[in-house]
Amino acid sequence: MAQRRKRRAYDRDLDSLELLLDEDQRRERTGRNSRRKKEKKGGAVKLILGLLLFCALMWVAAGPIIEKYTPSNEPKDLNEWFEVAGDQVKIYFNNAGNNEVHGRAFQGEAYLPISWVHSNISSRFYWSPEERMLTYVEPDSVNDYTEDSVDGSGNPIFIIGDEGEMMLSCSFIKSCRGDVSSRDFVSEDTAAKRIFIYLDQGPTQDAEVRKDTKLRVNSGIKAEVLTEMHKGDTVTVLDSTENWSRVVTGDGFIGYCQSNKLSDTYENANAVDYQEPLPNYQLLDEKVVMSWHLVMGRAGNATFDEYVANTGGHMNVICPTWIQINGAEGGYDNFSSSEYVEKAHALGMEIWAVVDNFNNPAGFSDFSTKDYFALSTNRRDFINRLMADAELYGYDGFNLDFESLPSDAGPSYEQFYRELSVACHERGLTLSIDNYVPYNFNDHYNLSEQGLFADYVVIMGYDEFSASSDTAGSVSSIGYTELGITRALEKVPAEHLINAVPFYTRLWTESGTGGELSSTAMSMGNAADYAEQNGFEITWDEESGQYYAERVLTGSTERMWLEDERSLGLKLDKIKEYGLGGVAGWRLGFEPASIWELLDLNDQ
Repeated sequence: MAQRRKRRAYDRDLDSLELLLDEDQRRERTGRNSRRKKEKKGGAVKLILGLLLFCALMWVAAGPIIEKYTPSNEPKDLNEWFEVAGDQVKIYFNNAGNNEVHGRAFQGEAYLPISWVHSNISSRFYWSPEERMLTYVEPDSVNDYTEDSVDGSGNPIFIIGDEGEMMLSCSFIKSCRGDVSSRDFVSEDTAAKRIFIYLDQGPTQDAEVRKDTKLRVNSGIKAEVLTEMHKGDTVTVLDSTENWSRVVTGDGFIGYCQSNKLSDTYENANAVDYQEPLPNYQLLDEKVVMSWHLVMGRAGNATFDEYVANTGGHMNVICPTWIQINGAEGGYDNFSSSEYVEKAHALGMEIWAVVDNFNNPAGFSDFSTKDYFALSTNRRDFINRLMADAELYGYDGFNLDFESLPSDAGPSYEQFYRELSVACHERGLTLSIDNYVPYNFNDHYNLSEQGLFADYVVIMGYDEFSASSDTAGSVSSIGYTELGITRALEKVPAEHLINAVPFYTRLWTESGTGGELSSTAMSMGNAADYAEQNGFEITWDEESGQYYAERVLTGSTERMWLEDERSLGLKLDKIKEYGLGGVAGWRLGFEPASIWELLDLNDQ
């Protein structure tokens, strides 16, 4: 019994020992597992930290690349972009911006400097600062506007800008000129004010926006943003590359967008149904065949019978130099003769009385076309006197011959002949205007305006080499003749254009060791006689289209480029080729009778 109790105690002790051993093993295993877990967890943390560090390093390294290809959303300061402030208005003309000249916003209307209007739209808006009056001439009316004049919306037709310059309402301009269109953004709540103006706008290349995108100041996704473009918007494409297009948006911005955001371009005709109103032209039913008759006093009218008889009935218009301005105040001498007019009419000829600024020495030296015609009171007084003379003597029209005008006289002269045109056409009188062969230095005569308001524009196709030339040459070579015709035709319809030919040439004398040059004008007949009587060597010069005559004397050489039937025939061929409205000759009495059949464009 005692033995069994000992045995059970021993077994219990043994079990306890095993339990203790198992517990130690479990603890040891648990410790090992815990250490493994800690080690594993520590490794994972280290891995994550390593990955994060790697990503951070990669982000730092890739940052410039990401930045490079991330579009900018930074907006452009619009006042800075348009270079305007306050009520200033940025002007875009035919989609070209002007940073030097600004308009002005007033009462929700855009006003444009008159100097800009003259340079870009029309010189017909005539501003007289002395009278503070605007005049706009329609073909059948002369319209004056003062500071109290308003348009249909109650806005002033013009305002005076801060710098004292007159500024003209864009709405008024469009009411006068149907070939002008505009889009403006000048309301009071528009910060950066601007206007888009178009003159004779032709077809444009338009496109639709395919996807919302941004319009930027330059080509590049980093360029500042001007505005948002939305799907379905229409834009005008000014130019385009594979990646970027320069466009005009409907909300008044010009900038760049990505080309793939646009549809294919299509043509927008921008058709403008506008016809320039025209005067009631007083044109002859046939080609004009005319000549000037130099009359320097009433006694000069007595040569009419002799000179006209020489024309053999081939001339249908005669222009006597009757009305000659004689001083600064705009007075003139008038050598008109009712008997002369009656004779001309009896022979089937019209009388176009010449009005000139140079035949009277006092008029040439003292009269200022610029200053005198700048004032409406002077223009209208002068025109009223002309109309009274036309009624008194029975003229059929007038021929303006204003020569040596400085460029700053151009605007006043234009306004004078515009208003004269209205007065003439109201009375059924023909208006013709004389001009030099067109060059840049005389474009202030404005052939385009003459071509609209005058019945006939006359190109004086002579004095190619004149008394003031420092080289001897032809008075009117065939090349010079054609140059005058073709340049004038760029601005004047052919049926309104007359080309004038010379009935004279120049005898050039080069003498002395220094080659001093002088010249004398000679009529066609006198020049031919002089060459024949003095043994000149005469050869045909193909380049000038004239006979060239020369003789060498002791110590001098004389030269002439002769006008005759052959040379004039070449000029007449050009007049016919270009379908001109007529021919004129300077001056009556200088020509042989044999040339008139050649000049008669109505008998061929």
